[in-house]
Amino acid sequence: MQRPNILWYCTDQQRFDTIATLGNHYIQTPRLDEFVSTSVAFTHAYCQSPICTPSRASFLTSMYPSALAVNGNGIERFPSHYENRLIPHVLSQAGYDCGLVGKLHLSSAALGQEKRVNDGYRYFQYSHDHKGPNTFGHDYAEWLRQQYADPENLMQTPVKASDYRDGAHRQSFGGLREPSANQDNIPPHLHQTYWCTEKAIEFIQKNRPINQPWFLSVNPFDPHPPFDAPLSYYQRYNPLQLPGANFRSTDLSHQQKLMEAGIDFQSEPN
Repeated sequence: MQRPNILWYCTDQQRFDTIATLGNHYIQTPRLDEFVSTSVAFTHAYCQSPICTPSRASFLTSMYPSALAVNGNGIERFPSHYENRLIPHVLSQAGYDCGLVGKLHLSSAALGQEKRVNDGYRYFQYSHDHKGPNTFGHDYAEWLRQQYADPENLMQTPVKASDYRDGAHRQSFGGLREPSANQDNIPPHLHQTYWCTEKAIEFIQKNRPINQPWFLSVNPFDPHPPFDAPLSYYQRYNPLQLPGANFRSTDLSHQQKLMEAGIDFQSEPN
């Protein structure tokens, strides 16, 4: 029996109601709508933790964050004694060729690429977020340089859309921030999501032994802030015609109690 290939695509901070066909009639998500139409979609699935590192550690091991002792962002290293529970580790031991593109965040990435354990990923194209730090282990930033774009300047003062060049060959462009009427953002062909797609295709098309199955984790940073959609996409929506945020001030009341007790599970000092 031939074992299946597995593509695990994990967007960052995306709720089910950000997809048009699942009830959000204000947005346009044609590719996601098509995907949902041929899939099983859950509208009442709840995450084990609202914070990135414990949530990712949990669904990559099938263990509770409390059992892993991974309860917040900023941990120095994922517990090595649980590395054999990581799905890519298990699958690599079973003969799968395992790859990662984009974010991992099993530990802090504040100083560059996070410290890896024996996670099972042979192919590893890392990008914790758009900006870096770009001096170590940031494959998306290096790819931008290969496209003649400066990843550091993407965070600098934005230029007007009329100042854009054709392609990415002479000077840097746009700020990595929310677009405005006078300022474009990163062009689609240089966006981190585009890079993730290109690297995913590269892995899938790689030569490997006949009948060797593969497992690929694709983890783009979107739709996590900074909400840096290219201007052409941003202009499809009129903010005045969109509903207000589905949020109540009481939603954070329990978090405030934790912080008053000295428990800040969301900070990432490392």
